[in-house]
Amino acid sequence: MNLDQNKIAKAKYASFLSFLAAGLSTAPWASILPYVNTRLELTELHYASLVLCYGLGAILAMPLTPKIVKTIGLRQTIFFAMLILFSAMTILSHDKIVLHFAYIAVLIWGMSIGILDVANNIHAALLEKITQKNLMSMFHALFTIGCIISALMFNVLLYLDMHSFHVALLVSMLGLILLILLYNKLLKTPDENEQISSTSNKNKLLKLDLVLLCMGTICFIMYLCEGMIYDWSGVYLVKYTSINIELAAIGYLLFEISTALMRFIGDYIVTKLGKVKILIASGVIACISLTTIASSNNSLIILICFFITGIALANIVPIMFSSAAKYRADNQASAIAFVGTLGYAGLLFGPAILGGVATLSNLKVMLLFVASLTLVITFLTIVIYITETRQKTIINVK
Repeated sequence: MNLDQNKIAKAKYASFLSFLAAGLSTAPWASILPYVNTRLELTELHYASLVLCYGLGAILAMPLTPKIVKTIGLRQTIFFAMLILFSAMTILSHDKIVLHFAYIAVLIWGMSIGILDVANNIHAALLEKITQKNLMSMFHALFTIGCIISALMFNVLLYLDMHSFHVALLVSMLGLILLILLYNKLLKTPDENEQISSTSNKNKLLKLDLVLLCMGTICFIMYLCEGMIYDWSGVYLVKYTSINIELAAIGYLLFEISTALMRFIGDYIVTKLGKVKILIASGVIACISLTTIASSNNSLIILICFFITGIALANIVPIMFSSAAKYRADNQASAIAFVGTLGYAGLLFGPAILGGVATLSNLKVMLLFVASLTLVITFLTIVIYITETRQKTIINVK
């Protein structure tokens, strides 16, 4: 693909903004849903089904993204997904929302985020292919920064008694400004779309592929682990340490900050050390830090370990998306959608899995369970490496 350096630089800048906007639109979920729950006086069944709609929407939409990209183009897919999800977020935060519209808004929000997530990663993988450089971790760093900014805006402004609808409107306006700035800079030509959306290989991804399955499973574990820290870290700190409930979210905040910081240097580390060494080390370090959390009641040690866990796990998902795109260079969009869908399944089924473990035992056992899963990342990395090596050997022999 022949693109001048100026266009590539602008496309990278646009991709940074797009990942940032995706983060802005994702984090408000945790702040808005409690208000929806209170305003509609939801039963536990309705509340759980709303949460299910969010994850289900993402999982249903992600596999469809390659076809959407091929039909309307990558740039347009990102534009409309972002426009729709900010609209759904704002509608859901209104105090006049009724239950059936809440279900529709949540489903659309989840679907839009799923489409945007896949489309953003397709665009990032395309830039990696053009530049022949590791860029994915930096893009995901901007997503994390967007989550932090949005979460802080909602928490601070809601604390200052601003209405949730007005906060959502403010965040949406910020997102739309980013959308205007990035739109014309995104890559979008017939040749580019053909490269990222090729489906000429008779739907190979519909067949069981060990490497992609392992990559998707790693993402599943990662999203489950992140969800565990998001949902349970505050509860754990309040129950087992002397931290006040007002500071319960500090564990998750430290995890997010370290994740963002590590992703900013992740591409450099991947280039220097290679993805296999990083993935193996990440799984081992995360296992040790989570085990330490489960073994301690000291708040300082636990908070340090949450920070270390963020460092350890920060670059796993970016590496997986990048690796999936490179592994299936003939069908990058479908490979990314496949891995991403399995990953989001961790968000969908994670609460039920972890809630069941916590109910049958306690939070410390649940943490040990997640720690053991992070060690599985190391095992699956070795499986991927061996499988890819064998496939390359077979190709070379032929």
